[in-house]
Amino acid sequence: MDVYDVSDDLVKKLNDWKLIGIISGKFNELKENYRKVDFVERALIDFKYMEKIFLNVMLREDKCNKRSVEFRMLGNEQFSLKNRKYFQALELYNKSICYAEPNSEHLSIGYANRSAVLFEWKRYRECLANIELARKANYPARLSHKLDKRERDCQQLLEQQPTDVVPYEFKLSFDSHAQVPYIADCLELRESADEGRFVVSNRDLVVGDLVAVEQPFCSTLLPPMRYIRCATCKRENYLTLIPCDSCCSVMFCSEECKQQATSTYHRFECPIIDFLHRMFNKIHGIALRTTLAALDLYPSIEELMAFCEQPQNQHKCAFDLDYGQLSPQEHYRAIHGLVTNQHLRSVSDLFQRSVVCAVLKHFIIEYTPLKDYLGGEEGMNFFTDLLFRHLQTSPSNMHGIDLVEQVNETKDDQTHSSGAYAFLSLLNHSCAPNTLRIYEGTKAYLFVLRPIKAGNVLYDNYGAHFAIFSKQQRLDTLSMQYRFDCKCEGCELDYPTFRRMPHKATVPSVTDDTDMKSLGAYNYDFAVSNYRKYCDFLTQYGAAYPCEQISSAEECLKMALHIMVDAVPLKAKM
Repeated sequence: MDVYDVSDDLVKKLNDWKLIGIISGKFNELKENYRKVDFVERALIDFKYMEKIFLNVMLREDKCNKRSVEFRMLGNEQFSLKNRKYFQALELYNKSICYAEPNSEHLSIGYANRSAVLFEWKRYRECLANIELARKANYPARLSHKLDKRERDCQQLLEQQPTDVVPYEFKLSFDSHAQVPYIADCLELRESADEGRFVVSNRDLVVGDLVAVEQPFCSTLLPPMRYIRCATCKRENYLTLIPCDSCCSVMFCSEECKQQATSTYHRFECPIIDFLHRMFNKIHGIALRTTLAALDLYPSIEELMAFCEQPQNQHKCAFDLDYGQLSPQEHYRAIHGLVTNQHLRSVSDLFQRSVVCAVLKHFIIEYTPLKDYLGGEEGMNFFTDLLFRHLQTSPSNMHGIDLVEQVNETKDDQTHSSGAYAFLSLLNHSCAPNTLRIYEGTKAYLFVLRPIKAGNVLYDNYGAHFAIFSKQQRLDTLSMQYRFDCKCEGCELDYPTFRRMPHKATVPSVTDDTDMKSLGAYNYDFAVSNYRKYCDFLTQYGAAYPCEQISSAEECLKMALHIMVDAVPLKAKM
């Protein structure tokens, strides 16, 4: 069961009982969004959906030593000489650590087992860090001789561990923008009735130009990554992660990240964390996190309400902020100002979104400390409005934070987090984009992927690329998720997918088996030495787009840039 099952079942029941017309009419008459959500919430309560969810979906799994031992035993099996599946063992040991009850020896044994994997893996620095964690967690004296020996051996071998890759230090290709210091001074904001807000360049740009380096207002980790990455900074750190003290589904890379989370968003998410992971998707997750991050901007809900109601805080964007004093409150102005497109949405779309909002609102208010923070009815209505707003802006404005594509991995394995980016949200979609986003942690780099003439628009890709999906697939996806009919060059000219792409005789090949092999092995030195070759080729032959040679060069450039910023999963590098 997820929230869309609930929505679909409710609509079916209303249809079966011939109530859909009456309910839709009453729903549509309501002007304020919080009234729409409250109306749907009452229907969900009356039809016993809230009760059914509560009975069938666990809000939060409790710490349990028995479960901790089970995961540790599974980890031991993967770590055994027979299997030697170190990554699977580490993730299972992390689950064991997460499930261990506070002050029990199982927590310390989990750290010690993790140190054993790291010793065999020759990750001596991380091994020593886990030995220290095990000791701080009161590792049992009866087993301490094992830890003592491993520590002595580690210290002797420490110098043999090679240093980790240091991400390539990219800098903006031009001077900083006078208003927006993290983008290039050649970028300008424009607006039209057809395209809304969009970004153009006032000078010619070549492939490889870096035109923006942006940190998100907030970000959220996707559930499959919860035993691999830090829930706060999102860094892949599953060699040394520490658990939340209360739930079994969140880990942190340090006490600092843990404290930051537990004093902000996680105090509200923690009591219902497993419910959130089970019932909602990544779009709902970043919408909730953005709302909770907004609540944390001020000591009281009244101050946030006053901030959001001020005329100067409506419909603002990244170009409107005061970067001389870029506080979190100032940063949020651009996120709050993202366009909802509510006037373009159908009644059925708004009804479904209201179901999502109603279920989220009901459980986070009823079963977390949020109710106390919101105070009375006015505060709850405001929270509902704000959550509904971000549930509308998230699908078309929030960004998945990706890694390099791996062989034999699914798309879900590439995306580890979602983020709210004020500037990147201004880029419109094209199925044949001329820019490329690469992430170092949650920091986004925006590179030029195709030559851009002065006066032309910068286009991002929202996931529907012409080389991968047919025109009809793209049109259906973009219409359903983003509510627009795509008229980009890829759709208007019906560019072929990669398998049908022509090999143009007038265009040479810049890539060969050496490129594919070296980049496929995540060779950092090769990436640094060759990425300019791909940039120059793509700039020189940009007019021949699209063709097989250009698409191959684009893929090699993407791989090289991912490798250079170290956006490569650890298990792919080992």
